[in-house]
Amino acid sequence: MSKVDWTDTSYVFDIGVNMVDPRNVDKKLGSLNGVIFEGLSVTENYDSNSRVQAKVTTVVKEDQNDGYIPNSRLRIIASVPSKSWSSELITGYVTDIKITNEEGYIKREYSIDSTMWGLLNHKIANSITIKAGSKMIKIWTELIKNYTRMQYSTSNAQDRSFNTVIMYEPGTALSDILFDISEGYSRMDVDGHGRLLLRRYIAPSKQTATKTIDLMSDKALAYGAFVKTSSEWDTPGRYIVTANVSGNSNGKTSQQVISGSYDAPSTHRSSIDTRGYLLSVSSSYSGGSQSPSKTELAELAKKYWSENQNLGIEWTGETVFGDYHAGDIVNLSVSNLSKKKCLVYEVTTELSSFTQKLTLKEV
Repeated sequence: MSKVDWTDTSYVFDIGVNMVDPRNVDKKLGSLNGVIFEGLSVTENYDSNSRVQAKVTTVVKEDQNDGYIPNSRLRIIASVPSKSWSSELITGYVTDIKITNEEGYIKREYSIDSTMWGLLNHKIANSITIKAGSKMIKIWTELIKNYTRMQYSTSNAQDRSFNTVIMYEPGTALSDILFDISEGYSRMDVDGHGRLLLRRYIAPSKQTATKTIDLMSDKALAYGAFVKTSSEWDTPGRYIVTANVSGNSNGKTSQQVISGSYDAPSTHRSSIDTRGYLLSVSSSYSGGSQSPSKTELAELAKKYWSENQNLGIEWTGETVFGDYHAGDIVNLSVSNLSKKKCLVYEVTTELSSFTQKLTLKEV
């Protein structure tokens, strides 16, 4: 596939919507008829549980149909034939269809959610027990195989061992279990082909920018200015890490909770002396030690506090299509002297105009 210079807007783009087998994302069932560009959009969000959602609209005459096969997934493909470029933007489940009659035509509006939506709605009927010493990737893979008909990849995932027995009660969403066991080590995501992904988690601040949005360039993709906002009041002044450890009393073994914490220095903008209150964040210990000390927990709390001290600065704006996706790291040049490294946090791709509305977070 060719690399496209998106600043050259002379290209002609095309959009296709295919139907895909609900159990096998590699099996195409056909193409949807009567797709119109108006209202055709894909929204990606870095933190949302389903990651990607989309809207598709078809219009056909009353005596015809758009060919949709019940229960099939829909795949949106954007392409620029003259550049030999194409991209699968989403392969997702149809979660709603609105049907209206308009002057001899039938209009259908499809709501689509990514493969991960299925995990949110799949609740286990029996309890699940994960034994101490089990490996996360093996358990994650077994859960996908045993409870779903989804395709997946664990390439480059970071493994971990479970120090204690973990139990999940009937009625727990499968997504809650998968997110829980991989948190802090690997990130769950989904690709445009519809495969679930498990990848080693690397904090956005530790990643290298792969694209640049230059608002000062003569070939800038942006429509107008990008708007800057800040939510620095969300930065924590105190971080707390808790852990369940085994203790012995009168010959009996019991579980007790210990904790370590870190408070911002008095001169820091998130300290109690500056704000008059302490915004506190708590998280559970997920390290390798079965019996972490309070000192270890306090050191972790300081590390987490430090990692969460960015100013919460966001930039929002619109560009012509630049193939941006949630999770990308970009350099945003807002002046000749100022360059900001940002996480692409949310993207809405409007396929009728082939533009992208972006929310960027400084990292």
